[in-house]
Amino acid sequence: MDSDKQEQGLRLIHNLAQSLDLSREDIGTMLGVTGAQVVAWEDGTQPLPETVLGKLHCANNALGQLLTMFLPARLPQVIRRRADAFNGERALDWILDGRISDVAETYDSGLSYLQKTA
Repeated sequence: MDSDKQEQGLRLIHNLAQSLDLSREDIGTMLGVTGAQVVAWEDGTQPLPETVLGKLHCANNALGQLLTMFLPARLPQVIRRRADAFNGERALDWILDGRISDVAETYDSGLSYLQKTA
């Protein structure tokens, strides 16, 4: 992968970590790798795989959707609350399971429903 894609991938990792208040271990769990692997990508000792870059793009698209529904400063708190919409789990649990797109879709559906009934 070329250096532009590497830099872009690292920016996406940083954006997810900062916006959702995630650790490197959390990012690794979300991507199906270890936190040590994320560190290796960040320090340049290992290249970021294309498959991971694709996952990062999808995750950041979902993050963008979440940021249209919640204030950026509140989003980390919102995803850490247990909710019926997530079967009593936290949205964060779904995110760490690699399901951030499902989280965005679930919040979008729930909020759309609330707006229609108000």
